Amino acid sequence: MKMRVVCTRETKMAAEAERIMRERAPLSGDGADVLTLHVHYREETLDGYGLELSEIGGESAGVRAIIGASMPRNFIAGTGELLRRLLAATDSGPIEGVNGSSGECASTEVQAGELALGRWERKADVQERIHYMPGHFGNSFEVCWSGEMQRYLEDLTLAGASGYGDWFDPNDMPDPYHSHVYHSTSMFLWNRKKEWLTISQRLGLDNVLVITPNVGFVDQMRPEWVGVRDHTKQVQGQVLCPSNSDARKVILHNYSQLFADLKASGINLHKVVYAPYDDGGCACERCQPYYPVFLQLVCEVQGIVQSYYPDVQADICGWWTSPEEREQLAQFVEGPAKSWFGSFQYSATYGVYALPSDLRSVIGERMALGCFMHIGFSRDRGDVYIKTGIHSAGERMQSVIRSFSSLRCTGVMTYNESFGDHYNAFVASRLGYYAEEDVYEIASFYGRMILGLRGASLHKLVVVLLEMEGLDATRAAAWEDTLKEIRRDVRVSSLQPWAYEHIVLKARLMALDEAIERHLDNGIEHVLPDMERRLQVSEQLWRQVYGFGVLRHILIPDRMLPDWYGKYRAHKARNEGLLRTGAMHQDA
Repeated sequence: MKMRVVCTRETKMAAEAERIMRERAPLSGDGADVLTLHVHYREETLDGYGLELSEIGGESAGVRAIIGASMPRNFIAGTGELLRRLLAATDSGPIEGVNGSSGECASTEVQAGELALGRWERKADVQERIHYMPGHFGNSFEVCWSGEMQRYLEDLTLAGASGYGDWFDPNDMPDPYHSHVYHSTSMFLWNRKKEWLTISQRLGLDNVLVITPNVGFVDQMRPEWVGVRDHTKQVQGQVLCPSNSDARKVILHNYSQLFADLKASGINLHKVVYAPYDDGGCACERCQPYYPVFLQLVCEVQGIVQSYYPDVQADICGWWTSPEEREQLAQFVEGPAKSWFGSFQYSATYGVYALPSDLRSVIGERMALGCFMHIGFSRDRGDVYIKTGIHSAGERMQSVIRSFSSLRCTGVMTYNESFGDHYNAFVASRLGYYAEEDVYEIASFYGRMILGLRGASLHKLVVVLLEMEGLDATRAAAWEDTLKEIRRDVRVSSLQPWAYEHIVLKARLMALDEAIERHLDNGIEHVLPDMERRLQVSEQLWRQVYGFGVLRHILIPDRMLPDWYGKYRAHKARNEGLLRTGAMHQDA
């Protein structure tokens, strides 16, 4: 039996949800009989969404799906839940077909009885489910184009995301508002970032900007203005000294320009998140201790923000923040920031599987609590950023999110740097809606919707994805064999050619590393062919799959390679000339 989908709506708020449903509904199968799925969107006063499935008779016989919500992103989240149920009900093997562009979409084989009937209402467990995906450093979000970003954000909204965040990062960039060339890098990127924010707000996501207040443009790094960098004080990047009056004027003018531009460009803004370090800070004597200097600067920048966006609140990111600085923040929240402070985002990064159980006793009830959760690695930082492709951290993220309720943590802002984190961001979005959802089921939904897999092939993919979290390199060769076996059943969007390839290449890279390390003690000559092959696969991942070009800052190719690479370089004895890559903070 085939199925067709007919969509109707009562409200403009559901326009994007209806469009996505038409495009994403499971596609045509065999058989002469047709079952019609009538999808109707209507406004309902709900904090999340409602989904109702019922049978209908007569000439319009089939199944009626009613999705109710009161904001665009919740209509899309409800559509995501309908798609999850529909894809599971039609899971009888590989499917094929074409996207629907009219009111009706052909679909795969399904029986009415395979879809559970009833009504379900879902309110998110975590109020804010924001994904901070800064487009910088040559990463995926800097090099991708409009169609890719549209699809990426749609995926996360279908999974239940509530917001999208970016950073207008001045590192390496000239001032785009006073450019010395006809079309500078920063002019291009600033316009691109505004486009991504426009896509986000069209999907109903909350737009969030991260602000590192004293990071300036490269053409502002005058000797008399520049701040003092010192890793022992966590200061790095293109920093201007906030204690220098002229440099401070430049800092504030930079934000006046940015927010005037955003307002003139029709960008809506939900909140800003201030980060003191990475990049930021100043280690000069006048700026010590730095955190009070940072908080005063936050006050001044927030005044500029609110002159354009009066209702915007501000979170403070806890990345690299000490207990003493948290106490200073608590006093700040009770004082000058009381009217516009949002929450303190506790940093859940490397080695963190839950927020500290005594966190509330430390910060008290004075501050609303959120979480800044790093999702750019799997179980540990062994595969952080772009080292080996996809990251899988379902169990780790679920453990962190489960710890929220007892601490009254109401929001999560994930942080990631590449398309390698797409799966983690999808899982985090689902867990933010329902923290107890089975990670296997989320991975199955991902495999069906993103990779087009069904049945036994889907199960094999899910087992590999979940095992990858443990980073057990001895399993990698078996993973690669499994992934080769099921490749014939994979169907990905033309906008996401990386979606399966970076899973396969992760297995291949880990298998090569395991073989190299196992035989390295026998002499480098024995493993040199595998080393050369491994470097070729890294190039394939970075250039052909992710489309990277010029990588910068934390995305240093030599530092994204395994420990054996040092011996390989020594063996090759390359003359690197006079250039030396700068040192990164050990916790970056």
